[in-house]
Amino acid sequence: MQAAIDNTKKFSGRAAVYREARSGYAAGLFEFLAQQWRIGQGSLVADIGSGTGILTAALLDLGATVYAVEPNRDMRLLAEQDLGARERFVSVDGTAEESGLPAGKFDLVCAASAFHWFDPILFKKECQRILKPDGRVALIWNESQLSADVNRAREEVYKKYCPNFVGFSGGHKNHPEIKEAFFDGKMRELRFANPVIYDKKRFVGRLLSSSYSLTEEDPNFEAYLRELEAIFDRIAVDGQIVMPQETVLYCR
Repeated sequence: MQAAIDNTKKFSGRAAVYREARSGYAAGLFEFLAQQWRIGQGSLVADIGSGTGILTAALLDLGATVYAVEPNRDMRLLAEQDLGARERFVSVDGTAEESGLPAGKFDLVCAASAFHWFDPILFKKECQRILKPDGRVALIWNESQLSADVNRAREEVYKKYCPNFVGFSGGHKNHPEIKEAFFDGKMRELRFANPVIYDKKRFVGRLLSSSYSLTEEDPNFEAYLRELEAIFDRIAVDGQIVMPQETVLYCR
């Protein structure tokens, strides 16, 4: 029998570039959470697969107490370094399937750019265990607009060099039935504009931060890096490039 893939190691060695290059999520998302779902002071939120704390920090800004659950040590330690001094931040070494969080306590469970790494059936059971009876789940991604020249160009490079590339955002859009089943066929999809402006260093860093990206140890890395840099050089205007994307919230 083939051993199960350990997705908790996907970003080992990438945590620093991930923190530096990844964008935050759209302001409109947090306005929605605050105004429509009343997430704020007094709310208890579980950020599952919290990584370096990009979503966690914004949830703390809303006034919530956030339990940031992250199994990858490199990512978790950076989040603790950046957020450890903030009130209402709790770092947890756990997984989506076994979070270690107390039962029936949470108003909201979030998974930002992470659900595609989870076992959806076991994660659903864990959400049901830790949520209050009226608690909610938010699955969140920053999704690239595939019609944009920059995204078509980088997709070609990924397909050429990266054997583990299955599509942007972990390829979750290739299997909508998984999210539909997670929400018992009652899924809503809300979109918030979230374009990002990159200089060359951050642009290349963003591409290298992907789990499927080649690393320096790969014999094709230099050629791969040159092609990524060439995308920027071809498309950038005045030393900057705009990456069209939307923050997308999937929920009930």
